Amino acid sequence: MNFRLLLLPFSLVYGIIVFIRNKFFDLGILKENKFLVPVIGIGNITTGGTGKTPHIEYLIRLISSDKSIATLSRGYGRKTSGFLHVSENNNAEMVGDEPLQLKNKFKEVTVVVSENRINGIEKIMTDNPDTSVILLDDSFQHRAVKPGLSILLLDYSTVFKKDFLLPAGNLREPFSAKKRADVIVISKCPQTLQDNERDKIIEMINPDKKQNMFFSSVVYVAEIKSVFSSEKLVISPAQNILLVTGIADAKGIKTYIKTSAKLINHIEFSDHRIFSDADIKKIVEIFSTIANENKIILTTEKDAMRLKDIEELRQLPIYYLPVEIKFNEKDKEEFNKMILKYVGKN
Repeated sequence: MNFRLLLLPFSLVYGIIVFIRNKFFDLGILKENKFLVPVIGIGNITTGGTGKTPHIEYLIRLISSDKSIATLSRGYGRKTSGFLHVSENNNAEMVGDEPLQLKNKFKEVTVVVSENRINGIEKIMTDNPDTSVILLDDSFQHRAVKPGLSILLLDYSTVFKKDFLLPAGNLREPFSAKKRADVIVISKCPQTLQDNERDKIIEMINPDKKQNMFFSSVVYVAEIKSVFSSEKLVISPAQNILLVTGIADAKGIKTYIKTSAKLINHIEFSDHRIFSDADIKKIVEIFSTIANENKIILTTEKDAMRLKDIEELRQLPIYYLPVEIKFNEKDKEEFNKMILKYVGKN
């Protein structure tokens, strides 16, 4: 028996609250704030795992050549509060792992964390008045800000599965909330997605005529990078790997490693895990039991942001596996064109 089903009465209460809140926004009782600067919101209706950060990175690469970009998120998992500019010298406990990842990768981008999205945008424009595009992370439920372009991510592996609202299920909102999105992206698709399956998904999602719908995949980069230095390696079948993850969904990276190297063990923690002394001890002890000399610890780029400040791990060969987003070839040109048109880039 799935014991989460015992929580269904609480899901009913949660659903009523969500319905009333959304209705208040729809009726204008609660205000949606719009801004003159182009704001692109990226969000989902489930509890993580749809690839928001890699899609933000895709957007940054697409529009950053002549646009001054800022990203704004609440900084999930941080132990601070309020508005903060993210610096490369921060740690994940101060600003959150995903904002820190963005700042380490895109040093020219203004990366900001703030629970209050309205205040966050206003502060960005005060501190950096030349900002020409704001990317709003995990924004779909934060309706106090109305993005000029709202992108909803739906995980390919769950689109045909029935689910419940929190806490019995993983839905933050009913599936019908998709109608608020301008763009729907089915993320984490197989790169070999066939046209007939694509058509079935479009039929099931049934987007409105005003909604654009696209399909994207996660691409793992074969060149892995050291967490503690500039060293790089190409992942190979000769490597014996201890996989360490603290993300919402590790199925993709686990499958990739099994096809590219020898997966010895997988230590799986909860999403955004702040690693404790016991966690570190567990990692070290399990790694020491791997007899083969050609062994490494592999983690995700997001996890690397939380591991890189742990002194006890500095002597271990720990690498992270970068990922990138690839749009279906049928969609890439249209998606890029739509984004560039919205931000005013020719």
